[in-house]
Amino acid sequence: MRLWGKIENFLALTGRKVIAFFSGYIEFQHYLKSIFNSFKSLKYLRLRSLYSTVLLQTKYTGLDAVFLISVVALMLGATVIIQASQKFPKFGIDSFIGDLLVLIIIREIGPLATAMIVTSRSGSAISAEIATQKQNHEIRSLELLGIDTKLYIVFPRIIASILSIISLVILFDVVALAGGYLISRLFIFIPPQQFLATIINAFSFEDLLITFLKSLMYGILIPLICCYYGFRPSTAFQIPIYVSRAVVRTLLSVFIVNALISFLFYL
Repeated sequence: MRLWGKIENFLALTGRKVIAFFSGYIEFQHYLKSIFNSFKSLKYLRLRSLYSTVLLQTKYTGLDAVFLISVVALMLGATVIIQASQKFPKFGIDSFIGDLLVLIIIREIGPLATAMIVTSRSGSAISAEIATQKQNHEIRSLELLGIDTKLYIVFPRIIASILSIISLVILFDVVALAGGYLISRLFIFIPPQQFLATIINAFSFEDLLITFLKSLMYGILIPLICCYYGFRPSTAFQIPIYVSRAVVRTLLSVFIVNALISFLFYL
């Protein structure tokens, strides 16, 4: 009887999880549909108000994160370059160092690390800001004024996030390769001309396309998911719960998208 009771509890818990997942999926679909429909009212909004929001969000998401992105890129770039330069010559494949750096830093680490930092830093702030505005009835006030809150709140953050992440990914790649190379010279010596030549020879249009596509997808996903969970809390007690969910599920989505894009291009 105890075993049967445990099985019943397990099935009940699994059923609740499945139902919660599908109900959340349906609600997110309605959320996406409402945003898509809200584009019809774009012409009724003042562009100046959207521009100011985009500017502020770009400053916070992009400019204010430059130092953190640079430090992380510097450390990761130096680590990868030192490891590759020390290990590859032992196996007689030192000519593939450029390919490895492009593959790891430009294709994978650059976009992924940037997206993780933006999610942890700006994504959580977006969710908390919207949830607080909802609790303070600021969103309801905008709705009473006839303003489409989905368009007014979500759309500028998507634009700002796309611009910021693309710029930060470029910064990350440059700092990781250039700064990482300078740090690596403290431990090993690689002629600058040789290092630059290996990077240029390994770099291709496909690498640029993959990096841009990942940056674009992250720029859309991060504010979209974080804004969704920002609208969810119905009480002040629920704000930290949904902020945590926003960060965790955004990071999960980022990893899934990263794997899918890489899988499609590596086939």
